[in-house]
Amino acid sequence: MFLAWKEIKHAKGKFSLIISVVVLVGYLVYFLTSLAYGLASSYTNGVYAWNADNIVLTSDSNDNIMMSVMTDEQYDDVDATEKARLGLFPAVISDPSAAVVDDTKEEIYAFGIDNGSFIAPSLALNDNEVVADSSLKELGYDLGTVIRVAGTDIDWTIIGFEESRTYQTAPILYMNIATWMDYRFNRATIPLDLFSAVVTQGETLTANTDLKIYDIQDFVGNLPGYSAQVLTFSIMIGFLIFIIAFVLGIFIFVLTIQKTSMFGVMKAQGISNAYIGGSVVMQTLIITGIGVFGGLLLTLVSGYFLAGIVPFAINPLFYAVITAAFFVFSAFGGLFSVRAVLKIDPRIAIG
Repeated sequence: MFLAWKEIKHAKGKFSLIISVVVLVGYLVYFLTSLAYGLASSYTNGVYAWNADNIVLTSDSNDNIMMSVMTDEQYDDVDATEKARLGLFPAVISDPSAAVVDDTKEEIYAFGIDNGSFIAPSLALNDNEVVADSSLKELGYDLGTVIRVAGTDIDWTIIGFEESRTYQTAPILYMNIATWMDYRFNRATIPLDLFSAVVTQGETLTANTDLKIYDIQDFVGNLPGYSAQVLTFSIMIGFLIFIIAFVLGIFIFVLTIQKTSMFGVMKAQGISNAYIGGSVVMQTLIITGIGVFGGLLLTLVSGYFLAGIVPFAINPLFYAVITAAFFVFSAFGGLFSVRAVLKIDPRIAIG
């Protein structure tokens, strides 16, 4: 440790460049991880907020909840510890009272729920009242704002906000199931009680062959683009970690070769291979540690300033795994340099 740190302090310029590279690549990995997790979370926040185990759709919906249309009779055919009706359909909303209405247009997902069900928000919802995702505040929406649904004469009033309520990256608006049916099916002309799905907790059974039960994780995995996005980012981040460890190993190896004569003198003085090799590995870990935590700090600062602008989210578990991977791969890279140290002949090195 002493030898490794002493050399870093002695050659500040050289090691500063190496550490800068590690900081920037570490920053890239952590930042991409936060973006990937934030984007994935924005797909599923509204789903995981249910704290549900299963969801029941019609068999003909082809795993697509917006193609699923269920009746109250089918709802009665579902047997579960807890169950709740859910209506889901997209919409475009705007604030007709805004100075520039177009600036307030936003794509949302309308969630129809039964008041008092386990998936309902904390506020009871009367007809034409909604609880919205808090991200709509950035567009000027506030408590009491009357919003207009594009292409209709329907108005909804915001009575509350909840944090992190998004579905497929779009904000969610919760409303009672009757309000949702009026929007989705225009019940003024077609007086039908229809909805999209049944969300359940506990063991879920049904004898109705027209219905299909999905585990929540399976349902999330079938969301359009979700699995491909998660897989793409995971592979990208994995390769980045491997590449920076490889690059760092090359840096340390080159530095070790440059110090051949110095190591030769140390060996001639009786300093063991274990001590010299340990200092090389320790130097690698010190550089990695400073670089990785510098990159992590830059990521947290960036996240603070980019909150609400991009889908940025922090996951301590992911950060811990990535940090551990950096240290493990970098240590392996340092071991290649140790091999070079072991082969040094003091007589040849000293010349």
